Amino acid sequence: MSTADLTRYERQILANVEEFGCHITVVGASPDDDDEDQPGNADTLGERFAYSVGLPRTVGQPEIIVFGFSTELSAAVINTVMAMCREGLELEDWAEIDGLLKGHRCIARDVRPQCLVPAYFNAAIWFAEHEGYDFSRAMQIVWPGVDDGLFPWDKGCLPDVRALQTPLYRTSLNS
Repeated sequence: MSTADLTRYERQILANVEEFGCHITVVGASPDDDDEDQPGNADTLGERFAYSVGLPRTVGQPEIIVFGFSTELSAAVINTVMAMCREGLELEDWAEIDGLLKGHRCIARDVRPQCLVPAYFNAAIWFAEHEGYDFSRAMQIVWPGVDDGLFPWDKGCLPDVRALQTPLYRTSLNS
């Protein structure tokens, strides 16, 4: 398929992957996105997330998705994870990642196969098809509450921390 047959958005994805190593798709950001360096408030945000496009090609790692952050913070998290992968980080289920949020570690979780759908990964699915590989794996970067350091699966985790992060990973006790 020639680039003339692509939409402007598809050409932008290809250009961003080529120039920066990935394209970042943000879903649910409002025009008044304040880009603070903290997670948002579940009452005012609704579902807001961002995901990478191109990491399998650029760093040989799965695409990543993160929920509940501003556009700016989402991009910073995705770009930092990509840089860490270039330096040897292997994205595996339950991998702890330091350096994404000041004072807190994040956890990478395998996205369940049934969640690898256009509602969450439309541009990444398109890119995989365009590049000729199977989109079969992604990782969710899960963050803790800023004040208490508790993750959504921890007892006592604040309801907003849970509400802002749709769990695309297995949530059973044996996960």
